[in-house]
Amino acid sequence: MSDNIMDMNVMNMKQTVARAKASGINISEYTLRRAIKTKELPCKVIGRTYLIHWDSFLRWISCEQ
Repeated sequence: MSDNIMDMNVMNMKQTVARAKASGINISEYTLRRAIKTKELPCKVIGRTYLIHWDSFLRWISCEQ
């Protein structure tokens, strides 16, 4: 990826998976989609793009919600 995903706070699904893997969190796009569909992981939808805030993702991963 051309942009540095480690400095981004809001990312799309693919960027979130890439940053998670770079941070040592092994998660699939399917798991993210399922968490969004069940409303476990909050996100914003712009058209067909799901935007996920990194802090929300970390809270979801660590079960802080």
